[in-house]
Amino acid sequence: MKHPLRFFAAGILLLAATGYAALCASVDTGRILNKTMVNDIEVSGMTLEDASAALKSDADFRRKNANFTISFDDRHYTVSAGDSIELDYETAARDALKASQGAFWTRGFLQAKAALRGNLEERPAVKVNSDTLRRAIADSGVPLAEDSVHLPYSIKDDRLTFTSGAAVKKTDEEKLEKKIISAFQAKDFKDKISCPMKADGTATLDQIYQEVHKTARNATLDPEDNYAIVDEVIGVDFDKESGENALKAAKDGEDAAIDLIYTNPEVTAQDLRDRLFVDVLSTYTTKVRGSSNRLTNVKLAAKKCNGVIIPSGYEFSFNKAVGEQTKATGYKPAGATLNGKPVQAYGGGICQVTSTIFAASLFANLDILERWEHDYVSSYIAAGLDAAVAWNELDFRIANSFPYPVTMDVIYSDGYLTVTIRGTKTDDSLVSVSTEELESSTSRSLEVLTRRKVYTDNKSQVFTEEVARSRYAR
Repeated sequence: MKHPLRFFAAGILLLAATGYAALCASVDTGRILNKTMVNDIEVSGMTLEDASAALKSDADFRRKNANFTISFDDRHYTVSAGDSIELDYETAARDALKASQGAFWTRGFLQAKAALRGNLEERPAVKVNSDTLRRAIADSGVPLAEDSVHLPYSIKDDRLTFTSGAAVKKTDEEKLEKKIISAFQAKDFKDKISCPMKADGTATLDQIYQEVHKTARNATLDPEDNYAIVDEVIGVDFDKESGENALKAAKDGEDAAIDLIYTNPEVTAQDLRDRLFVDVLSTYTTKVRGSSNRLTNVKLAAKKCNGVIIPSGYEFSFNKAVGEQTKATGYKPAGATLNGKPVQAYGGGICQVTSTIFAASLFANLDILERWEHDYVSSYIAAGLDAAVAWNELDFRIANSFPYPVTMDVIYSDGYLTVTIRGTKTDDSLVSVSTEELESSTSRSLEVLTRRKVYTDNKSQVFTEEVARSRYAR
């Protein structure tokens, strides 16, 4: 006769097996187990599609906010990595669902484990476009950062001394990439990333050159600061080939030295204080005729151009200086030409101001950037010396390529308009301007060539320039 306890134990086992089988059978293979997290996103009970959508939303958030601040000593750089790193949300969703889709007899165990301890994926997989990430790091300027405290060079008595074999701490780009990827996975966009550094062996001459080199720059006037004087910059340079030879000749740890090359600017701040606008470069006068409205327009445009300063390297635009000609801006209707026909227009007559400035600019040897002729030869200036303007259509522009600033006095007085251009002469050159009537293809038009010639005081020619070709209706 069998012992009754054996039947009891067998019954318990059968009951447990039946219950475990039921637990395994209760697992929905189309949904993720309870208490399942992917990083900080809960995907419990979700289908693969729902989990993918939730994780995609999280991935989009990460990419949008993936602007990492990199700190290097007391400097900070921003790496925008959103286009180079993305969360592999589809793989993460499939991995989260795998526990529900395993072998039948393991599902119950994983279900119970999830209920008791939960499932947590702390570092979701990411896809990295290494080339794009490297470009983002390069665009931030981090690779150019180096520990300047340890740059192995010094300057003394106009000589550059550097140490062969000395180490410089520079950005370790490979480790920085890993830190950025880790921060993306952890969704840590606020904390600064300390830039990993590495010893870069021998300090290259290019690194030292970037620190030492300065381009000589003349003192000038700052239009954004009420034309205050901006100090000159003394140029500093050295011969890289000489530096390379000195490095090759020196043993590790030994000093090598080469001469620095200094370039003094042509114009110093003191030069500007002493010589600013001391010379008359040219002057040109035209007779002003016409109605009182025309006279008002000429006076107003002249007043807006009077006293204009053009620093070295800057340009003058008549339209910008004078502004749009309307009733509200003080201009009056007067005679003008539109498409070859006489009309009344606000600002009529202001072209006499541009034409007089054009002629004075030619004799001052300023660069002519933009100039248009009229439809007909003007009554107040010779053909080829006029300059037409029309708001938002035709402008008159000149540029100052001299090392010193220039200024314009544009004065109306007793029926005459006079433009005087003042600056600082740096040579003995003289300017002549000539106009020549060209053979025209039709008797109804007049074609004129405007030339400018520059001479030295002994009349030897420096250059001849064709300034403009003009065509007028007869």
